[in-house]
Amino acid sequence: MNSTKKAIFASVLLACLFNGRQADAQPRGVSGIVIEKYAPQSGSFPACTHIDHSGKVEIVTSGDRLFYRADSKSPFRQSPISVLADAHAVVFNPIEKRFYATDTGNHRLITFADPASDQWDDFATSLAGVKLQRPHDIVCDAATGWMYALNPNSGQVFRFMGSGSSVSVLDLSKHLGYSRALTISDGTLYVVGSSHGVVVEVTDFEKQEFEIHSSFGKKTNAVAGSWQGTGLVPNDVDFYQGYWYATSYFCPTYAGEHNCDEHKFIRFKTWRDFKDGTWEDLSHLLPGKVVPYFLTPHSKGLDIGVFSHETRGASACIYRLTTATTEQ
Repeated sequence: MNSTKKAIFASVLLACLFNGRQADAQPRGVSGIVIEKYAPQSGSFPACTHIDHSGKVEIVTSGDRLFYRADSKSPFRQSPISVLADAHAVVFNPIEKRFYATDTGNHRLITFADPASDQWDDFATSLAGVKLQRPHDIVCDAATGWMYALNPNSGQVFRFMGSGSSVSVLDLSKHLGYSRALTISDGTLYVVGSSHGVVVEVTDFEKQEFEIHSSFGKKTNAVAGSWQGTGLVPNDVDFYQGYWYATSYFCPTYAGEHNCDEHKFIRFKTWRDFKDGTWEDLSHLLPGKVVPYFLTPHSKGLDIGVFSHETRGASACIYRLTTATTEQ
């Protein structure tokens, strides 16, 4: 090889190495995404797992209390409803004009019309003859009026009308371990299998038909962990602006020697991507050492409830993800 060819070869090699390093150093596939703290304006909630949007009313589920406001410009106020224990989620039923909450620590569902009032009703301690055991999530399909709730340890999903009539149960115990969340997207129900790292797509609840989407890189069944130690441990999965977004229960306590912030918040286009691991890791857009929990998509963005597993009440807040196509 003559000197000219050597020089050309060396310059090409250096360019390739340089570009490779540049590519590794650049965040991939996050152009146009912004994640900012949404609430509270300062400080922290006592706890935070979920935010519900009903018109202009916002309700944050915060452990033993609910916090609400009538519009996004006002500060959050503590609801006078004071019977909750470790509540995880709230949903609004637009047909009944009432809210339903998972009173997780008390093993029941409660309902109320106004978070500013102390009036509430004990809705259910069992459904379809099955006792509720730490119900975690509750969702409402506004198009049909069906509501769904989840027993996390047994893999049982309940479907009912707000009146409590026409109750049925889908038993996924053979396919799920510990499960934290339910999602309705485009009229389809999804059940998030946390410890198994799967998402069950319920194609027909009446016929008990479903499809299981398994995550890439699952190493062991666990209720919490780290990407390197356990693989994904999904808290929630939801669809927003053409992407599926998923959170995982990763934190220092369960991660041990591994990085607790790697792949705790990801997005992907298809369930094939979920299975193959061809997702985008957005974890660096959130604070370190916090657990991203339930997701709430709406016209203004994708809201993410986060908290610190180790220091409760220190970093509990709502973050909001927006994209270039988000409605302003």
